[in-house]
Amino acid sequence: MDSRTTLIDGIISDFVSPPDDPVGRARALNLMRLWHLGIEHHDFDLLESLMHPDVVIELPFNESGRTEVGYYRVYDGIPACLEFWRAAAKFEGEMRPFENMDLTVSPDGSRLFLEARGDVTMQSGTLYRNRYVLRLDIMDGKVRRYREYYNPITSAHAFGRPIAGQFLIENL
Repeated sequence: MDSRTTLIDGIISDFVSPPDDPVGRARALNLMRLWHLGIEHHDFDLLESLMHPDVVIELPFNESGRTEVGYYRVYDGIPACLEFWRAAAKFEGEMRPFENMDLTVSPDGSRLFLEARGDVTMQSGTLYRNRYVLRLDIMDGKVRRYREYYNPITSAHAFGRPIAGQFLIENL
């Protein structure tokens, strides 16, 4: 065994896994299913019913090119989160099922990660194919935090947003 330490050794040595809770995992999987059903069908009432009162949506990798807090989009609270989904729905057209999915659920069902490839035809006719890592943190049976990581260049092209506030991507 290598006796050298790494920068992450302290975190690893202090880590305590959540207790195993098969019922919690099953509830979390159903919550994620309903969450994505709401997104895919633009069912904002369903989404609202699944949001914790302190819900936050974060897009840490986006078109700004910056990852520091304050430079990427954060939606805090139910009204702001619903407005985020409503705004996205105005641009999105036909959504096809995720492909190449890989799902990880914490032992107690408090956190899920879904890695997948998305495929959408936008209202404009632009094809939008992106790769996502989606993180859902669950509290009191509702989505408390949703983080969406994706390729910001692909997203900028599909949504017509400039990269770094100045460069429009016309072709991919």
